[in-house]
Amino acid sequence: MAQILDLSSTYTQKEVEQAVNAENEFESIEPGGYECKIVDAILNSEKKYIELDLDITEGKFEGYFQKLEDRAGFWGLKYFMSYKDTVKGKFFKTCTSINESNPNYNFNPLNGGGADVDSLIGKKIGVVVGLEEYKSKAGEIRTKAVVSNVKRIVDIANGKFKIPELKKLEESSNSEDEFMKLDPGASEDAPF
Repeated sequence: MAQILDLSSTYTQKEVEQAVNAENEFESIEPGGYECKIVDAILNSEKKYIELDLDITEGKFEGYFQKLEDRAGFWGLKYFMSYKDTVKGKFFKTCTSINESNPNYNFNPLNGGGADVDSLIGKKIGVVVGLEEYKSKAGEIRTKAVVSNVKRIVDIANGKFKIPELKKLEESSNSEDEFMKLDPGASEDAPF
C-alpha cells in the first residue's frame, strides 16, 4: 500500500520557496573573536559547572545562535565553566573576564553568600570561537562552533586573541584496530 504525503494544504509554493531561500542564505559562523552576551546560565552542582548559552551581540553574526535555535531547535554556542579543583584557575579567569566586561558587576562565588548564577544572564563576555569537525547522524563530516577561549571584551575589540585552527575529527582505521597492527620488524614478542 502506498504511503502518501500531501502538504498542499499546509504550505503554499511561495512559503516553500521562502524556506528554501532562507536555508540557502544561512551562513556558517566564521572563527574569530566576538562580543557575546550570556543568554542562559544553568548551575550543575553535581558535576561542578555552570553551563552558559552565548550569543553574538554585534557585527555580521549578531544574533546568530538565536537564529540557529529558531531554525534548527538547538543552541549552538555553549561554554562550561567548570569549578573543579583541577581547573579553578580557568574558572576564576572566566569570572574576571565577565566582571571586567560589565561595569559595576561582580560575580564572586567567594563572598560569604556565594554568587547568584542567574545574575550572569544578560552579561557580556569576549569569546574566541573556533571550529571543530564532527560526524553527523548521516555519517557526514561537518563543523560546529566551539568556544576556544574567553576574554575581556576590550581584548576582543583590540584583537588580543588567537584564532584556533580547525580541530579535525580523528578517525580510526576501518580495517583493523591500531592495537592489532604489529610491526614485522619489532624485536619484542607480542604482549599477549
